Amino acid sequence: MKHNVVHAFIQSLAHRERVEVEATANSAGKTTEIQYLSAMEWPWPRQFVYTLELFSQGSARECLTAIRGRMGNAEEHVVNFFSEQLDSEIAHFEAAGYVEAWRSRLLGRDLHRRWNRPSVTGTEIHEVASSADMLRYASLAGISNPGLARDVAIHNFFAASGSEVLAKGQLVYHCDSVAYISDMFTKLEHRKKGLSASILAAIENKARSLGAAHTCLAPGQEVESFGLYEKYGYTVAGIRSVLIPMVGHAEAARL
Repeated sequence: MKHNVVHAFIQSLAHRERVEVEATANSAGKTTEIQYLSAMEWPWPRQFVYTLELFSQGSARECLTAIRGRMGNAEEHVVNFFSEQLDSEIAHFEAAGYVEAWRSRLLGRDLHRRWNRPSVTGTEIHEVASSADMLRYASLAGISNPGLARDVAIHNFFAASGSEVLAKGQLVYHCDSVAYISDMFTKLEHRKKGLSASILAAIENKARSLGAAHTCLAPGQEVESFGLYEKYGYTVAGIRSVLIPMVGHAEAARL
């Protein structure tokens, strides 16, 4: 696993959440915690509400020690754990009362390798440069919640045909030589027309211009099943296990 890619992903994500939703993010050793202002719902394998999410690329024991030191108020939380030996490491989490919800891949690519961008007739790719642009970008659903936030490390792009916004994507270049690509989304009726490739090419060109040598992205489960990014040269840079306490953390603390 390319640890610098995983590290850049975690720190870039934490930076974006600080900027866009005013989250608090702190790191201790190889574990980073993000504390959100607004509560989020976790749906499966059990439902609960949380504001704390942790990301770790250390050992399970190190991560669990950090969690125990942080959990004085027995707070509900989600753990994102990266390791090259997930099966053996997850056993430590299970023994501590956690259940694995799913696994997902972090993909990376060397930007020195280029691929040809397909031409999509009748569309233009825009980098957000004004509050009006940001409102157009935010008109599409997605992971990012930019509002009118502007930051030198965050760059947003959208594809438009006339006044209609068809697709979008985001670049976060915060640390190391790795830029994080996020929030890739295309309207359902405009998919399979090359729009995601056009957005991706524009984002990669921006990353190169900023001095990045690599990009990384964390595709959702649905997109993963299509193998969309592999055809543009993306390969596995890390495997993430997403874990939650088997019962409510406050309940577990009382057991």
